[in-house]
Amino acid sequence: MKKDNKMKLYSYGKINLFLDIEGKLENGYHLIKTVMQSIDIHDEIIIKELSNDEIIIECSDKSIPTDIRNTCFKATKIIKEKYNIRSGILISINKNIPSEAGLAGGSSNSAAVIKGLNKLWSLNMNSNEMIEIALQIGADVPFCIMGGTYLAQGIGEKLTKLDDFIWDNILLVKPEFSMSTSFVYKNLNSLDYNSYKSNNILNLINQNKYNDVALSTANTLEKVVVPLHSEVNSIKSIMLENSAISSIMTGSGSVVFGLFPDSKSMNNAYNILKNTYTHIYKTKTIKYSIDFFD
Repeated sequence: MKKDNKMKLYSYGKINLFLDIEGKLENGYHLIKTVMQSIDIHDEIIIKELSNDEIIIECSDKSIPTDIRNTCFKATKIIKEKYNIRSGILISINKNIPSEAGLAGGSSNSAAVIKGLNKLWSLNMNSNEMIEIALQIGADVPFCIMGGTYLAQGIGEKLTKLDDFIWDNILLVKPEFSMSTSFVYKNLNSLDYNSYKSNNILNLINQNKYNDVALSTANTLEKVVVPLHSEVNSIKSIMLENSAISSIMTGSGSVVFGLFPDSKSMNNAYNILKNTYTHIYKTKTIKYSIDFFD
């Protein structure tokens, strides 16, 4: 796992198969009810121990901050302070997951750093201890510690393992615009809370009725994004016209995904959408969120 105090990890993205808002706390955090699913699109992270006390972040995407605003910087700082670690860390991030896309790119990066430093520094943190740190960084980070198929509630800290949702033909499209998570949540009308109380997706997942799961996907945050960016509906329409069983926006956007019954229909949609969109990805579900490499 580690060699010469250096480690390589893959951190995988996620989609939200279902996302509803159940309320809002006085501190401004929203209470969510969401089904998160790990997918096979990843960033590569190299962690290297330094002899000094610095935290240095390098990133292939120059638009991403590398100071305390960076999720990996935050994770490292919290762990160093909590465990009184004197060593410094160099973290190099090679980005493939688009940012501000609803795919938890930054969240999964920080989850990888938490798990990586746990091994590198032999901290022996269990999952609950890692989740405690993860919650200080962002609502999606606890899920990214675990990975697979989970129901997340509260502000993201209440995780319930679901049966693995298996789907091989998923198309992701990232429009040119990005969405700020905080902006989307701030602009959600409270009348749209609890929009999907009758949705049966949890039972369908645990019954392995995958097609019915696909037909039950829903995301209430579309109600904020679509009026600002009708392009979301345009992408969904093209996917559905090309045999997608369902198509929704993931998280707070801006990525739209489609669940296709086979590779042929997915490829048809891909060939149409790639003429307009640069950031388009074929992917599938996976059962984990972090990979370690020698």
